[in-house]
Amino acid sequence: MKILLFGGSGMVGRELARALAAHEVVVPPHSRADITDSSSVERVVAEEKPDFIINAAAIIDVGALESDPDLGKRVNTDGAAHIAHSAAGAGIAHLLVSSSYVFGGSTEQYAEEAPVHPANVYGKTKAEAESITLSCGGSVARSSWLYSNYRDTFVDEVAKTLNEGKVFEASPQRGNPTSCADFAASVVKNFINSSPEKSGVYHIVNDGGASRYEIAQEIAKFLGVSEQLVKERVFSPNNLRPSVLLANTKLPKLPAWEESLRAHISATYRQGRSSSV
Repeated sequence: MKILLFGGSGMVGRELARALAAHEVVVPPHSRADITDSSSVERVVAEEKPDFIINAAAIIDVGALESDPDLGKRVNTDGAAHIAHSAAGAGIAHLLVSSSYVFGGSTEQYAEEAPVHPANVYGKTKAEAESITLSCGGSVARSSWLYSNYRDTFVDEVAKTLNEGKVFEASPQRGNPTSCADFAASVVKNFINSSPEKSGVYHIVNDGGASRYEIAQEIAKFLGVSEQLVKERVFSPNNLRPSVLLANTKLPKLPAWEESLRAHISATYRQGRSSSV
């Protein structure tokens, strides 16, 4: 199968490209496919004639988008619209990678069909992108707190700090820590290698939820360093990054978050020294 992958240079895109190794994957550079330009997207879709399109392109910097909401609209919303309309016009199945931040803070898990109510500009742009994608017959795959060897994340910040014997302060903010490799494998299994085609909204997260403090504690255990190095700290209220938990009620469940995190830490770090990532 031929897959056209937008956003292939990012963390999610690179994991997807690796998971799609058995297929023909086209990752057009920005110089060829500017998703903020509808004609550019239409031209690439027409030239490549893919069997499936994945949109993993997005600006994910929450703070930056609060300062420049127009950037989020151009890339996250309008870019998604251009891809969705081009895919629909060509009769090609398509998938948008989205985020838990389409929801505001809650102690309860959100199922796939819960009404969206974003608390920040990033979430708003993704919610709008979801609506457009769904109206064009596409699918949406939301995830949360992704980590990967392709980019340093909170997980790597914790591991490197603890391996240096330093104290790490972590907040009680809650989410679904999710292996990006697990996410990508699920996308390929459930949307590319399966039939019939799926439509609608799906949550792809490692099973269970945790606070950043609990994640840091688990990393300390995996590394074999003192859990006393991990301190819980309530930082100044940050309503832009609420606690959001997703529930996967549609697809086969991924491994528990502790299991996948342990595998990532074991493969990437060892006590006292971190490997390059």
